[in-house]
Amino acid sequence: MAMDERFILVGQIDGKLSAVYNKNGNRVFSSKIADTAITAVCCEEQDDVDNPIFYASDAEGSLYTVNKKGLVVATAKVPKRKGEIHIISNRSKYSIYAYTSSGTTSFSHATSDFRKGNFSTSSANYSFDGDGTFHKKKGAGDYDVIQFDGRTPSRVVASVAIEFGPKLRNYEQVFVYAVVHTDYENLIEEGTAENSLRVMNSSGKDIRTMEFKSPVKQVMSCRHHEGSAEADKIFIMLWNGNLYSVTGKMLSDDAVTNEALDLKLAVDIKTLATQNSTGAPEEDSDSDDDDDFGEYRGFCVYGNRIVIYGNDGLFTAMLKE
Repeated sequence: MAMDERFILVGQIDGKLSAVYNKNGNRVFSSKIADTAITAVCCEEQDDVDNPIFYASDAEGSLYTVNKKGLVVATAKVPKRKGEIHIISNRSKYSIYAYTSSGTTSFSHATSDFRKGNFSTSSANYSFDGDGTFHKKKGAGDYDVIQFDGRTPSRVVASVAIEFGPKLRNYEQVFVYAVVHTDYENLIEEGTAENSLRVMNSSGKDIRTMEFKSPVKQVMSCRHHEGSAEADKIFIMLWNGNLYSVTGKMLSDDAVTNEALDLKLAVDIKTLATQNSTGAPEEDSDSDDDDDFGEYRGFCVYGNRIVIYGNDGLFTAMLKE
């Protein structure tokens, strides 16, 4: 799932790509673009208001550029040997990165001849052990880890670390390190997976380790979203569905203790799910200990709206100032 100022974009396991308006949920299109599952989606950040552009990939490594009518206007391919595409990220106008477990492939001219650029393994040179040890070397750990720009939504199994990188515009970039192999889910379901998130600076030096009551599913940064959606907020979703926010400047400052962070529950998934279904929240819904592992698969945040997706569909919430 992906989102921008106007649209929520959803890929489905039956090969359908659907979009609805962010404002009111009205359908824009729903089109079957592939014969296999959609594995990643992305909204073009710099498209024209009268010609919105969307991107998607399928389980065979095909990439699709889709217009507002749900029509495929261009296609490209990542070789299957590179692995399944987990993330599509904006690079520049009509240019994207496709992330797999093997590395990153760049593409340009995505609305015309969809040119394939360079392939780099640098985003995949990491791994993670079952005891929580993080390695900056592929193959050194039990599970492969990929690194990607945290401004984009991601389809990952667990997020194990974040790193503050070079300053871009107003803020330092935020890079996320995540496990993408599904066998790591066994540790999560057994209750033996790490519940921590490592936070590093641009030199790879540890700033802090954050401890939670559930493994971290996904991390997303609003620091480099377009226009008014840019904000110094980082969102952390746990495997139990609860979603937290924290100010990036505080998180990156090693002089600020974990106890002094403005970390807060941005979305209580139990309350949100009840409101979306019945219009009234449950009582006593502070649900860190009610672990619905796997029911909630990920989220996207843009501007003042958050959308969480799971087995029962989409759950939307407006962020409070």
